Amino acid sequence: MVASAKETKTSRRAKDRLHHVHARAGIRQDGLRRALGPELRDIWGIAEDAEPGRVREIVLLRLNRVLERFADPLMPEIVWTAYNLGVDPVNGGAGMVGRIRTMVGRGRVAVSERTCTRRFYDFLGSVKNSLDGFQEDLTGEDFRLASRWIAENVRPERERNPSEPVPSVMRMFLDGTVCGPADETGAPIPARLGAHGEWLCVFTDERLLAEYRAVTGAGWARIRHRTGREVVLAAAGRDAATGVLVNPKPTRGAGIHAALPLSPDSIARLAVRR
Repeated sequence: MVASAKETKTSRRAKDRLHHVHARAGIRQDGLRRALGPELRDIWGIAEDAEPGRVREIVLLRLNRVLERFADPLMPEIVWTAYNLGVDPVNGGAGMVGRIRTMVGRGRVAVSERTCTRRFYDFLGSVKNSLDGFQEDLTGEDFRLASRWIAENVRPERERNPSEPVPSVMRMFLDGTVCGPADETGAPIPARLGAHGEWLCVFTDERLLAEYRAVTGAGWARIRHRTGREVVLAAAGRDAATGVLVNPKPTRGAGIHAALPLSPDSIARLAVRR
């Protein structure tokens, strides 16, 4: 019990420290290692004697691992502007708010400053959630790329499999994290949509889920995060043929969406085969 409480306190401190990363000059700020704090450095695998350049590389790579889960094409522009990567050095020290304001003012994104800020904090929430999970090992190739991105002040590009002419949206979904309704045990809740079949409804980011609930008044016991692959396996493990409905629109009476929000009459307890 004591160890569990200690781990919780450590995680909380690490999550609090995340707010120091996008402050001031972002990942280029002096004293980035100190700003991270010992708890966050430990989770991200930053050695006590790590050089400043290596600290920046690890931070960039950890953030990019989370960013790769987002399908929203605006997120890289917003996130890396907030963290001061790929930004005109003249504006680099303006702080996150100043960098985002300049980005919007120059028309680099077709959304408002308020929307950009909200989406950035959606991303930050996902980074916080990632601290409770497994941290992948970083390779020499990872560090080579990160060093180039920082030195050339360019943003990470999504890696493409040479055998694929275009990025695989399906792969992005399977490897990324989605959120959706769950019952008291944490099992995903399927929606029974009559002639339209049964579906597991998931959202690619919490902003879309929040918008859906606000418009429809949908209610369920819990929200759970899982990978797209886990959702597909859960759907395939059901006795009834079950599809996966991604980002259902928050409107009533529009075709399949008429059966939503989920209600006691339209849901059933999911039994996953093991």
